[in-house]
Amino acid sequence: MKKIVVASVMPKAGKTTVALGIAKKFGGKIGYMKPLGDNQIYKKKRLVDYDAALFKEVFGIEEEVDEFTLGFHHSKVIHAFPDIKKEVEERYKRLSSNKDLFIIEGGENLVRGNSLGLDPLSVASMLDADVLFVFSGDVYDMIDSLSFAECAAKNAGVKIAGAVINKVREESTEKVEREMEKKGMPLLGTVPYINELDAMKVRYIADKLFARVVAGEGGLEREVRNVLIAALSVPEILHHPDFKKEDKLIITGGDRSDVIAASIDDERTSCVVLTNNIVPPSNILAKADRRNMPLLLIRSDTYTAAKKVENIESIILPDEDKKVKKIEEATERINIDFLK
Repeated sequence: MKKIVVASVMPKAGKTTVALGIAKKFGGKIGYMKPLGDNQIYKKKRLVDYDAALFKEVFGIEEEVDEFTLGFHHSKVIHAFPDIKKEVEERYKRLSSNKDLFIIEGGENLVRGNSLGLDPLSVASMLDADVLFVFSGDVYDMIDSLSFAECAAKNAGVKIAGAVINKVREESTEKVEREMEKKGMPLLGTVPYINELDAMKVRYIADKLFARVVAGEGGLEREVRNVLIAALSVPEILHHPDFKKEDKLIITGGDRSDVIAASIDDERTSCVVLTNNIVPPSNILAKADRRNMPLLLIRSDTYTAAKKVENIESIILPDEDKKVKKIEEATERINIDFLK
């Protein structure tokens, strides 16, 4: 059985995207583990990681999804497992049984979980696995990241299988590639920026905001790509450039019936987030229901709501087959000979 730890120095580098693409290309029976979760959801009264749920669904993994992750918060992990190292090793043994490829996905960066021994490099050392690094972002940010990654892996005594440069736009990556060559870090491939991965389902946003859907439940499968804070008058909002964008989420107070009505009438709107826990009048709710326009009610004020929405990370949900297909196509050129 082959095994690999997928890690990144910086958050949102695209570890899940690269790991999924490699697993698809490898084929066979796939096993997965994410020792320290970072994107949780309650599913059947259990707290599970979105990425873990994705791998279970896409690859038909038989084991229970809550087995893939020890926990999400340091204090709870410490309380639940007196011997964390033993727990990781036992879970790995169970989850990797009869698998052809086992993927361990690291946390959001190289530091998170270090005090628990659950950071990517500690886990790689513990399970005697090689590490694959995923880099993305500005060219010089990537150069800093690969320099730090090479040094950290060396200090941890962990072998680097190689690296993938993700979210590549039109700019050249030649400088990064030259730096990787100097450090003897194999470049396994580059993955272009996948625009489709930026879209988020309204139902996912509702879950992350702990919002109550007060109307328009029929539109929860709509996609969100843009955000507008509607703090102006209706005439000004209607002429605002961001109001004219497709697939937009609008944030406004629940008492702004005029803004809410205008947002519902615009076919380019995906949903409306209502702040301050104020429910609009019944005629507005009925209109949203007729248009299948989700109205998401939250307690936060408009500023706090905007920050919360901004911090929501776009992910691949288990049933988003189109995203999975796009990832499969975009990662086709990654060299996986290191797994043979």
